[in-house]
Amino acid sequence: MDYVLLLGLLFTVVYAVWQRYQHIQSMKVKAALKEFVSRIVPCTIEQRNGEYFIYNDLTKKFVAQGRTPQEVRDNLPNDDKFYLSFDGHREIYEELEDIDVRNKSMVH
Repeated sequence: MDYVLLLGLLFTVVYAVWQRYQHIQSMKVKAALKEFVSRIVPCTIEQRNGEYFIYNDLTKKFVAQGRTPQEVRDNLPNDDKFYLSFDGHREIYEELEDIDVRNKSMVH
C-alpha cells in the first residue's frame, strides 16, 4: 500500500513539474510572438511629383521618402523593424519596385 501512495505522489509531482514546464514554454512563445509583431509597421505609399512618400499607416506619421525604391530603402529608419505594405504581404521595397515598373511601363 505504501508503494501505491509513493507512486501516486511521484506521479503527481512529475505531472505538476511537467505542467509548469509547459506553461513556461508557452509564455516564452507568447513573448517572442509579441516582440516579433511589435516590429511590423504597416505602411501607406503616396506618390507625388515623381517622389515616393512612406507613412506609418497606424500612426499616420511620415517614415521615409525618395525618388526611387532604392532611395526610399536607404532612407528607411535603421531600427530593425519590418516596413510592410498595408496588406502585409510584401515589404515596402518590393511594393515600390512593382509600382516603379508599372509607372515605367505606362510612360513607354
